[in-house]
Order: sequence, then C-alpha cells, then structure tokens
Amino acid sequence: MTRPVLHVITDESLQQRFTHEELAQRITEAGADFLQFREKRFKDTQALLSTARALHQICLQSINTRLIVNDRADVAFPIGDCGVHLGDDDLPVAVARQILGPERIIGGTLNNPKNFSISWARHFNYLGVGPVFGTHSKKNPAPPLGLDALSQLCQASPVDVIAIGNISLKNIDDVLATGVAGVAVLSAIVCSNDPAKQTQEFLKALGT
Repeated sequence: MTRPVLHVITDESLQQRFTHEELAQRITEAGADFLQFREKRFKDTQALLSTARALHQICLQSINTRLIVNDRADVAFPIGDCGVHLGDDDLPVAVARQILGPERIIGGTLNNPKNFSISWARHFNYLGVGPVFGTHSKKNPAPPLGLDALSQLCQASPVDVIAIGNISLKNIDDVLATGVAGVAVLSAIVCSNDPAKQTQEFLKALGT
C-alpha cells in the first residue's frame, strides 16, 4: 500500500517572505509529491504562464514533485505534464479534459457534500475535499466540513480524496484515519519560518 501523498500549495498573499519560486525550491528539495501553484491576485495570463514555467523547471530538477496549476487549464496546457486543479467557478471538467487530454491530472474542489455524485467525481483524478477544519486562505470560505463528513466522502468517492483546510501536524493523524489518499497544505508549510523543514515533517507524518 502506498503512503498518502502531500500537496503543498504556494502563496504570496498570506506571506510575503518567499516568492512562488523560492517556495517551490524548498518544497521540491524536501520531497513533496505535488506542488500546487496558487495565485488568487489578478495577474495577466503571460505572467501566470511565466511563473508556472519557472515552477515546472524547478519540479523537473526534483525526484518526486509534479506541478499542478490551480484554476487555469490554459496555463497548464503548454507546460509538459502539468496538471490543473479546478474550483467551482473554473472551466467545466469536460472542457478542461478536452484542452489537456486524457493523461493529465485534473483535480476538483468539493466543499459541499450535497454537490457530490459518483458520476461527477469520476471525471477527476482526485477531489480536494474541505475545508476540513476551516480555512484562512479564502475571503468567503465554505463552512468547516469536519472529520465525519470527510470519512463518508472517502468511502463514497470513486477517485482519491485529498483533504484540505487548516491541516496541521497536530491534527493530521485524525485526518489520515478517515481514509484520505493525501493532504493538501498551505499555511502550515508556506507561512512557516522554514517551509522545507515543515514539508519534511509532514512527509514523516504521512509515513515517508
């Protein structure tokens, strides 16, 4: 059985100490499985593509880490094996699949269990489910999901469930006990003084 995977989400809004590229260097050297490029500020497409390409080059230098671009299938498309993570207001998954083809990773966001269906979930490679314990990274977040609902979705989902939302080293064991295939972490890693060390600590908690 493979261990749960670690997605680390980059950010330059909640913290200003590190750039996306500097975070990527630290996170990939520490061995994260996936690096998610997240940019919620307004940036033109060329600027997003330039940053995504730089992050991809950093990922290529690592042994384990693959790049996923949040929200923008058009930015992910020209970059090698880059995947995309789609939110509720992004392109429909069927359109993103037409753009990216059958081999690319496409993740989807699930914030409300009432929106879950097996037929919908099957279009994705994984579902980012949460916020499990709430979140500080969004202006209008969905209410906390909780561990019981997360466990039920893990049992029902035909694709991997990646838990997200204020996941820390203190609560990660409870999250893993629900049966998730991995966790996605933002604040606990990128807002720390040492993102590389924190990434390594999370990987240890996941069984590396």
